[in-house]
Amino acid sequence: MERIVTLSLFVLCACGSGSTQNANTQQRHRMAMMEERGHADKVSVKRHRLYMHGGLPAEYAGKSNPYKPTPELVKRGEEIYMQHCKACHGEKGKGNGPDASGLDPRPSDLSFVMPRHIATDEYLFWTISEGGKLIGSAMPSFKDILSEKDRWAVILYLRERFGGNR
Repeated sequence: MERIVTLSLFVLCACGSGSTQNANTQQRHRMAMMEERGHADKVSVKRHRLYMHGGLPAEYAGKSNPYKPTPELVKRGEEIYMQHCKACHGEKGKGNGPDASGLDPRPSDLSFVMPRHIATDEYLFWTISEGGKLIGSAMPSFKDILSEKDRWAVILYLRERFGGNR
């Protein structure tokens, strides 16, 4: 307990009264660095933070795709992506589809997210199922629109198209 109090006091003294300003400056710097790399994906950052700090709701935790990536299922996933996702995420998954203009935060750059460790089955299934309401994104929830099998088919397509086979 004594170590925690000492560490807390050190952090408070080191940061001083400008800690909020310092945190804001650091956040702007991180966003500028991401933009330099072509990735200003506030949605993924917010969703990642929520996932890492709060975990997933029990209904999504530990889920893994029960389907193998057959040509038929990957094709079904592609059809669904083109119908429901392409308008915002774009054909190449860059988050720059024709309906993305003016959205803030803009849709995730799937070509960036999919090869990352965060793109687990449970994370992707939760994201597609629940949409962006929790993080202030315009992404709709698809749990009442697409069957479970169709949501898994989309994930199979995303892995095939943008990488991140797990």
